[in-house]
Amino acid sequence: MYSSRFLLNRQKIINPPEIHKAIASYFSELPTDAKNEFFYRLEWYKIGISVPFTVYSTNSPVVRLMPECQLLETNELADLADNKYYDFAIFAAPPFDDDWDPVKDKKRIIDWLTTELKSAGKIMNHCLGPNNRIYYESDGEQLQLQTVTINGTLEVKDLGQLEKLRQNPLGRHPELGCGLLELTARSEYAGKVCCRL
Repeated sequence: MYSSRFLLNRQKIINPPEIHKAIASYFSELPTDAKNEFFYRLEWYKIGISVPFTVYSTNSPVVRLMPECQLLETNELADLADNKYYDFAIFAAPPFDDDWDPVKDKKRIIDWLTTELKSAGKIMNHCLGPNNRIYYESDGEQLQLQTVTINGTLEVKDLGQLEKLRQNPLGRHPELGCGLLELTARSEYAGKVCCRL
């Protein structure tokens, strides 16, 4: 699997389905049997014209010129180190019905993430927010999606399972930049919430 950093130019492109299409174009020159389903993390709360974001893919993207969405770098995704603790960050759309509230449903959100982690890890601490609502257009229809950002620290229970878990998006709507679980090794557990925004 590969981890790539891209730069989104919001003056050129802003509609999430079009962003997904722009990223997909970096894989369009690969042979048909080598194309892959990628997923990415685009934090919609980030301010600015140029916003960096991360893409995970089973194949390396092909370098091309595109003013809307630029590839900055690509590396093979290194295996997780055998650490006891990892800081995590996820921008997610949990599989709830449309009327959930990220402020009122904090326990429900953490219960969902705990279930997703299964036996791979235990959440030691967490913080939620910002909780954005994404507005977008698809097939001429105006749509919206409630999301939540979760940051924290987890204790590793099964490193192999955690490795598999991060190679697939969690929750709904990966095509809108949701579900990529980002993990950063922590040398020791400090007992404090890691809020990396």
